[in-house]
Amino acid sequence: MAELVTAFKVGYADSRRVGRLAVVTMDNGADYTKPNTFGAGALASLDAALDEVERQPDVKGLLLTGKPFIFAVGADLTAFTDATEELAREGGRRGHEVFGRLRDLPFPTLAAINGACMGGGLEIALHCDYRTLSAKAAALAFPEVFLSIVPGWGGTQLAPRLVGAANALTVIVRNALDNNRTLKPQQASELGFADRLLPAVDFFEDSLALLEDLVSGTTTITRTPPVEDDLDAVVDRIRRYADDKVHGATRAPYAAIDLVEFAARGGDLAEGRHREEDALAELLPGRQAQAAVYSFNLTQQRVKRQPWKPAAPPRTVTKVGVVGAGLMGWQLGALFLQRCEVPLVMKDIDQAVLDRARQAIEGELDTRVAKGRLSAGKAAFLKSLVTYTTDDAPLAGADVVVEAVVEVLDVKRAIFADIERVVDDGCVLATNTSSLSVAAMAADLRHPERVVGLHFFNPVAVLPLVEVVRTPATSDEAVATAFAIAKTLRKSAVPCADTPGFVVNRLLTRFMGACGEAVNQGNDFAQVDDAVKALGLPMGPFELLGLVGPRVAAHVARTLHDAYPDRFDLDPNFQMLGDSGLPGVYDWSRGRVPYDEVRERWERRAGAQPLTDEEIRAAALEATADEIRAMLDEGVVADARDIDTCMLLGAGWPFFNGGICKYLDQTGISEKLFGAPLVGDTDRALAGA
Repeated sequence: MAELVTAFKVGYADSRRVGRLAVVTMDNGADYTKPNTFGAGALASLDAALDEVERQPDVKGLLLTGKPFIFAVGADLTAFTDATEELAREGGRRGHEVFGRLRDLPFPTLAAINGACMGGGLEIALHCDYRTLSAKAAALAFPEVFLSIVPGWGGTQLAPRLVGAANALTVIVRNALDNNRTLKPQQASELGFADRLLPAVDFFEDSLALLEDLVSGTTTITRTPPVEDDLDAVVDRIRRYADDKVHGATRAPYAAIDLVEFAARGGDLAEGRHREEDALAELLPGRQAQAAVYSFNLTQQRVKRQPWKPAAPPRTVTKVGVVGAGLMGWQLGALFLQRCEVPLVMKDIDQAVLDRARQAIEGELDTRVAKGRLSAGKAAFLKSLVTYTTDDAPLAGADVVVEAVVEVLDVKRAIFADIERVVDDGCVLATNTSSLSVAAMAADLRHPERVVGLHFFNPVAVLPLVEVVRTPATSDEAVATAFAIAKTLRKSAVPCADTPGFVVNRLLTRFMGACGEAVNQGNDFAQVDDAVKALGLPMGPFELLGLVGPRVAAHVARTLHDAYPDRFDLDPNFQMLGDSGLPGVYDWSRGRVPYDEVRERWERRAGAQPLTDEEIRAAALEATADEIRAMLDEGVVADARDIDTCMLLGAGWPFFNGGICKYLDQTGISEKLFGAPLVGDTDRALAGA
């Protein structure tokens, strides 16, 4: 496939009132699924477009816009792989040079932001004198810090001058570190990034009319210069936020804060641009940025291609059943209802549980209505599609039924047997088990080929990963249906073999085991958490335990011990915690302080010496690396990239670490333990190996 290059196409509009206006459209020649990006070719095209416009002596103004639904989403990330310091510095300098030409034009310029606008796309808009924004634009954002770099084409310098340091830091740093949060058009307008928020209908015409008014002087846009009441406090708050999110493991947010602060304190614009170039030269070739580009490719490109999906056609889903209406069950029901919009049966043996599920599902719909994201009529329609029942009979006619009940194999087997009596022979039966054998659940069914694992992660609405678990008996149709369901639910599906713990839980349990061993040797829980968070993880292992639940974690640990006793010790301390009924290690009502019961009952190893922070991290990482090597040897997944995708999307492993395998390779741990990297040059999933 030919490389897509964004071209800046120049046209002209003749205005009776003001004369000739230049209209420059960014367009890479593909549809909206391939957004405009900026590489060397795009910058050369912009240079040529500006040459063309400047040769016209009668141009009175310029409007810059994008192709349908897309303004521009920034730099071409494919050019970042293996970037050198020289390439990074030159890329920054070149962008500043060409964008600066746009800013220096001697007549009014207006960016008509008609669609998605991110990174360099937002930076080029900031180089225009004015900005209109379509109310239907998909999103606005500065994602650079999320990728462990900084906005390098003027964003850190122009944004604070336009919207103030606090707002600029929110968009450039806080939102980027908050899972790359984007702005809706109304939010972006309220922050000051747009001078006019216009309806999508006639957006181009209205934007052009505004430019005419600005050129003629019939309309004047004035802005109040941003004033920070206490810039020191603003900067201090965002630095603390960065510390809480990345724990110093990547330089990018701190570099971005420094750059914004420089501009907010009145720093010279030319000097600010040089500082952006210096920051890019430092960050882009670094481990974190290179890992982030790798992560982006995995999660935004590779996984969306579903390269492992069977060629068999999936079953069309016109009715869904969910058995088990507890925490995971009702979340799954709500997701299926809102994404599939087909009849849904919620089944449980406890009417009180069903009542709570109904309250939760309908409450979600009501919240969306209150926020203007759903009409009241549509919410009422969706509510009418749901049947809440204690009987199996209403499941008849379902095309897929997902069980989400307690993690007890015999219970799940009995439930599948009951379901099979009422559904047709083609109905796909999916289990949300986190660790149990899917094949064992299906063993006594008439049609074991219809059973597939569909393991979601809590909270279901937030975490995008679904592990698709295939047994030796599972049919291509069942797997294809699982992939199709994941796509409809807007989830990322990664297939894995039917082995205990699958991918994420297996690795987290091994990682957790090493961390628990540090506590057994005398380290404090909080010290272990802090030592691990220095890797850049969003939370420590014992903080995470409170989210997962000790009972669930203990069950997974026992399952893995039974399967792999040589690598997974059955730590009596973890089993004690799982049996205690406590929600976790910490009693958060007193701060990050362990419950008295945990402190009293946790048995430390006599005579053992506490580990240093570095020793804690090394033990956890080397144990995890050992388990990854075993999983790859077993064929749990096709390629180490699958493991990284799972850890990024299901466990919150930082983008700037590239998941876990990439991190182990970049830091030399893989070479030390195995003599070779885990991520090979050939992607075996794509190669069909």
